[in-house]
Amino acid sequence: MKRFFLALAALLVLAGAGLAAAPWLAGATQMMRIRALMGIVSVGVFLITLLAIRGYKLREKYAVLWLATAAMITLAAFFPQVMDAAREWFGMQYVTSVVAVVFVFLVLVSFHFSIALSALNDKAAATASRCAILEARIHELERRLGSLPPASKERADDRPAAGR
Repeated sequence: MKRFFLALAALLVLAGAGLAAAPWLAGATQMMRIRALMGIVSVGVFLITLLAIRGYKLREKYAVLWLATAAMITLAAFFPQVMDAAREWFGMQYVTSVVAVVFVFLVLVSFHFSIALSALNDKAAATASRCAILEARIHELERRLGSLPPASKERADDRPAAGR
């Protein structure tokens, strides 16, 4: 939890740096403001992802998606000619193309997490069925031991665990 607050503090520092650049942003175009915001967001996503990996809160295979998302945001923010080419190719406005790129990555992230959740559900179902089988075996063994004569029960209890 401490690292989360450190990451939040880092984001606040970045936001403060953005506000310090407010005179520059005040005279900037709307596109430059959008790019500056996207740059701050991408750096924030990078920092939070790296801190989550470092704190063992996020597995590497999931972190790759977030790092790729941050890389795409960075690409869109710092290399506008790439977004301009995509915008011209699809015939969209700049903001619409940014929203489209973000939407595509969010759909891919959602799809990946759906696959991961499906795999976890399958593992949980398999574990539950194995647990049910083991419980049935334990109950069967308890039933068998319960039907033995008392002298046989004592001998059965005295056996080493490996012999059972």
